Amino acid sequence: MIPVSEIPQWGSFALVSYIPDPLGSFLHGLRQLLPGEDNSQPHITILPPRPLKLPVDGASHVALKVLAEFPAFDVELSKVRHFPGTNVLFLDVGRGSGQLYELHRTLSAGDLHHTEMFDFRPHLTLGGPVAPADLTLLRKKAEAAWRAAKCPNRFALDEVVGLWLSPDGPQGEWRRLWSHKLSSKETTAAHAAAAAATS
Repeated sequence: MIPVSEIPQWGSFALVSYIPDPLGSFLHGLRQLLPGEDNSQPHITILPPRPLKLPVDGASHVALKVLAEFPAFDVELSKVRHFPGTNVLFLDVGRGSGQLYELHRTLSAGDLHHTEMFDFRPHLTLGGPVAPADLTLLRKKAEAAWRAAKCPNRFALDEVVGLWLSPDGPQGEWRRLWSHKLSSKETTAAHAAAAAATS
């Protein structure tokens, strides 16, 4: 058995999709009104952080190979909700949730599989954790701001970003490794037709 001290430490890996403007800027402002230390760019997590089982370039290769098979799709953010137990406020995903579940399921396999602390649920984190005594008030505040938004609540999820947390770097400082543009539905259909014609 290999001693723990001799097991290679390759850090952690995650995949996200950042929210484009004007919706992204609006959500960034909304998040500043709520408690929580996470002031990162608003995003939807596709593959939650997980310890790497192989070097980061190998993990990137695996992820990019999977992503090449998925077309871009529309995502619609819906209601303000909270996770019981943690009292983290989030926006639920309506349209596009099925594609996000499938993307996560396909990516979280083999060398990228990890038993996660919470069941995967497509969402966009707004703030928290919130003290139980403040939950009702802050949720109503977030709901009012969301209803007053003057920008569309739907966007095209067409880019996925690979993030890496070095085992030797400062805690919480995720490094952007690459971004991958998902193919359009038309491009994916053309590739499928070409593959069928040559088989």
